Amino acid sequence: MTAPFSSNQTSRSTRWRSNAAFASAIMFSLTRAAFASTAVHAVAGKSSMTPRRKRLTIDTISDNLKTMEYAVRGKIAIEADRITQELSKQEKGAFPFDHIVFTNIGNPHAVAQKAITWPRQVMALLQLPNAIGIDHPNASQMFPADALERAREMKASLGGSGVGAYTHSKGVRQFRNDVARFIEQRDGAEPGSVDIEKIFLTSGASEAIGMLMTALIKDSSCGIMIPIPQYPLYSATLDLLGGHKVGYYMDEESGWGLNMEELERSLADAKAKGINVAGLVLINPGNPTGQVSSPDEVKEVVKFCARHNLVLLSDEVYQENIYREGDEFFSARRAADELGMIKDDAIQLCSFHSVSKGVTGECGQRGGYVEMVGIDDDVNDILYKLAASKLCSNASGQAMVSLMCRGPNPGDVSYESHEQEKKALFEGLRDRALLVSKGLDSIPGFSCQPATGAMYCFPSVDLPPGVIKASQELGFSPDTLYSLDLLQSTGICVVPASGFGQKEGRFGFRTTFLSLESKSVVERIRDHYETFCAKYSD
Repeated sequence: MTAPFSSNQTSRSTRWRSNAAFASAIMFSLTRAAFASTAVHAVAGKSSMTPRRKRLTIDTISDNLKTMEYAVRGKIAIEADRITQELSKQEKGAFPFDHIVFTNIGNPHAVAQKAITWPRQVMALLQLPNAIGIDHPNASQMFPADALERAREMKASLGGSGVGAYTHSKGVRQFRNDVARFIEQRDGAEPGSVDIEKIFLTSGASEAIGMLMTALIKDSSCGIMIPIPQYPLYSATLDLLGGHKVGYYMDEESGWGLNMEELERSLADAKAKGINVAGLVLINPGNPTGQVSSPDEVKEVVKFCARHNLVLLSDEVYQENIYREGDEFFSARRAADELGMIKDDAIQLCSFHSVSKGVTGECGQRGGYVEMVGIDDDVNDILYKLAASKLCSNASGQAMVSLMCRGPNPGDVSYESHEQEKKALFEGLRDRALLVSKGLDSIPGFSCQPATGAMYCFPSVDLPPGVIKASQELGFSPDTLYSLDLLQSTGICVVPASGFGQKEGRFGFRTTFLSLESKSVVERIRDHYETFCAKYSD
């Protein structure tokens, strides 16, 4: 870090300039001498120039970075991008399909989900200069009154500079206040109980998760408990940081439920190996598994973490995606509050949310937050230092977080249409969740648990012996071979289940149900599987 300016700054600056001038003169002399020497040798036919050895090569690059894997944009996605380029250049008929259906990633707007109108209206006004935006004489003819009012309020919160300037490193204070009030209303918490100084606005939830995992992995002895299957961000980040992945298995037969005995087993095994387990990741609703944890399950996890002094990292980005009647999203913070653990300072909990999921689906805006309880002020200061090293998260993403957490008020001109748009998007997701999970489960050789939450199905697939043999020869997993063949035959891009972790001998894939082509996708998967099994039957 650069030292703060002091009263000696002027004299230091003068000395620096003097030293720099001296160094420059020396370097000039040396460079001129070296050039002259090279020229003499070249004339004599004895050039001293040798081929330059590159410093950054595949051999010198970070081993942790080479080890890191992120399956969602791995081998299959790379091949899908290559085919997309080929499709743009080739005549029709070069492939048995004319476009790729990207079901590999939860990216709603990329598969034709419409943006919700009101937040985009406010965002447009934040981007526009005032003279052609909120202060334009015809602005009220182009934008609803509540969008104009909110944009004015948000611009004031941004210091009048709009989204083009750096913000506070934790995020705009008023936007963090919107997050705090959202959490209190969602969980029925006491008004004012959420501390906005323990909220950081980040470029998506992923950045916040990376911040906390960086803080938790003090050295190579440390590890974090992660569900198996898990979202590959966690395993990739642990690989990059040099930490241990301590897996605990979700119970597929019970609809990907949590088993407390499995948590105890996983922790005990890790400790026996000398791993210093620092935290536990809970993904609720589940990714890639699509389950919704019950209130009792969440409370048991909170108690487990408190009992074993583990920091709970609660990934709650799909909290709006609850499809089965009778289910509800029950946050880890609410569980801790109801158990009295927040009041007693008995739990350390970091909860994450994002504008990328739910019905907002604004992945490209890169907006998210982390809200922390039980984290000491001095630790919070260190996390602030980490956030400040990146200056701030992008201001547009921060604004979208505010709009997600606080939409138009009942009675506002945009309220009814805003709620109707959200309802239509939710119902479409709910219907496709049922269609895809039931459709995949009906394919002989497939087994797919109901997708009651999130945006994904995670079926297991029986693969013939020939696939196992062929994949060993090719050097990658059997379900990678299956997924690659599915892509090249149908244009459907999924993620092999091996990229998320699974029990030995299980094979499958993750697919979203975001695409409006979901019904066709299921039928093409069905037809392809029969052909694929016949090809590898030996």
